[in-house]
Amino acid sequence: MLPSVAVRAGELLAAVLAAGAMCLAAAATGVWWLKRRVRRCLEVIGRAIEERAAGAAAGAASAGWRWLWSLPLPDRRWIAAGRARRELWRAVRVAGHAVAVAREAGAPTGDLGALCRRLRRAAADADRSLSVPGRAPAASGELGPVSSQVGDLVTAAGLIRDAAASAVASMSRPAARNLADDARREAVALSAGIASVSRAAAAACPGSRRDLGRVPRRESPPGCDGAQECRGWVSRCPGG
Repeated sequence: MLPSVAVRAGELLAAVLAAGAMCLAAAATGVWWLKRRVRRCLEVIGRAIEERAAGAAAGAASAGWRWLWSLPLPDRRWIAAGRARRELWRAVRVAGHAVAVAREAGAPTGDLGALCRRLRRAAADADRSLSVPGRAPAASGELGPVSSQVGDLVTAAGLIRDAAASAVASMSRPAARNLADDARREAVALSAGIASVSRAAAAACPGSRRDLGRVPRRESPPGCDGAQECRGWVSRCPGG
């Protein structure tokens, strides 16, 4: 009976091993198949992304070339428009800065601030007109009515700047005049003080001014015969 049990156990173990081997082979086959499917899907997605990226790059390059070709060529009108725009905005900035400086200095500005705001709005409108291609006639190379608008705005900006500068000067001129007067009075007072001190010093030694430049005369001490001088015997000023 024992041999039959052993035989059955061996058969059962062999069946279990065979089933395990089959399951392992099936699992390995499934993993391999799934790996291939994932790799193929990734390759397809990668090719689609590459094609789309290449199409987008080609479209961007084509759009860039179209934009570049659509730009107007720099002719006399284009150069004149650019120069007028730069001159206009430079005048507007200078006028605004002058008004800001006058306001910080406490000078009376009146309606200069409102005029600056109107000037900026008008300059923006003129700038938009200048930025439109083909706005000026091609024969003369000038800007026509737009050029006259720019000239008027530049003139207005100059008047605003001059008014602000005059306001600042009116505030600083009295201060400068007062400072000059104070400095002049101080210089006169200092000169008078120095002269008074000099006169007082001269009065303290009456003989000093009289004997100034006179060489002291040497006298012979008592007991000398007069033909021989004794050194070191010098008459001095009593105040010295």
